[in-house]
Amino acid sequence: MTGPLRIGVVGATGGLGSEVLEVLSESSLAIGEIVAVATERSFGHDIEFQGKVYPVLSEPPALRGLDCVFLCAPAEVSREYAREALRAEVLCVDAAGALAGSPDVALRVAAFGTAGEPEPLLVAPSGPVLALGLTLRPIQEAAGLRRVVATCLDAASVGGRGGIETLYKESIALFNQEEPEEPEVFGRPVAFDCLPALGEVDAAGASARECATADGLIRLLGEDLRVGLTHLQIPTFVGFGASVALETERVLDPALAEGVLGKAAGLERWDDAPDGITLRAAAGRDVVLAGRVRRDPSAEAGLLLWLACDPLRLAAANAVALAAARFGRLH
Repeated sequence: MTGPLRIGVVGATGGLGSEVLEVLSESSLAIGEIVAVATERSFGHDIEFQGKVYPVLSEPPALRGLDCVFLCAPAEVSREYAREALRAEVLCVDAAGALAGSPDVALRVAAFGTAGEPEPLLVAPSGPVLALGLTLRPIQEAAGLRRVVATCLDAASVGGRGGIETLYKESIALFNQEEPEEPEVFGRPVAFDCLPALGEVDAAGASARECATADGLIRLLGEDLRVGLTHLQIPTFVGFGASVALETERVLDPALAEGVLGKAAGLERWDDAPDGITLRAAAGRDVVLAGRVRRDPSAEAGLLLWLACDPLRLAAANAVALAAARFGRLH
């Protein structure tokens, strides 16, 4: 394949779509044209990419003739565009992990390598699965991994731009001693509060998000891994953090674990004070910040650690890297 690429981005005006466009603009890919697609709410909007202005389309465009399409939209929309891309024989990268729940597809992480036969559909894991997988796999390779228990912290951005706007409006209302608007995005107020679950829970007490993260992590790291997760929603605008307790098959000294993490792709180990590994410090970065590695006194081969990342930026960087690896092989 030669010449500049024609790239489609579905959900181009959303949080993830905007990050994908920014990462694409900074990548080494030679891009000749962007086809930006969004909902009717973005009708009449334009996007700027590498000095050119492109209209945002609210009607589904013809995908044939594109070199690649990035899916950054909700699951229902992404599934439809994935089908169209396969029919049009266009490389499709599911940046949001909207199709990750299907057991028929493999989850792809660029940092883990992309060897094997080229596939028409590349499905990335969700941001939380990607962050946990990038952090845990190096430890798994060094000492094996038996069990993972994590408390995951989700920001308002998990609800997209609407979630961020909801937190902003509720915060302003409370500061002004006014009654916030009736919650729509999350079903309950989020400002200045910590919610123990996001969405409805099943008969066993687990939320759909917790089940999806656990399933994705097991698919990335192996069926023998035991995983227990709690997703909390916290009143921050963006970011993802997780306090992780893990049990390895062989005892791994915390100092050695830190060394392993420091050499891993997609990670940055912090040597500074713990207050440097925050959601704010991770904002806009395409790596996971990991630190506070210490022994877990409750387990013979246990470790405790903390990680923080910008899940949208992380997912966007992974998606673009997957596409770049594919086009690198085809050139």
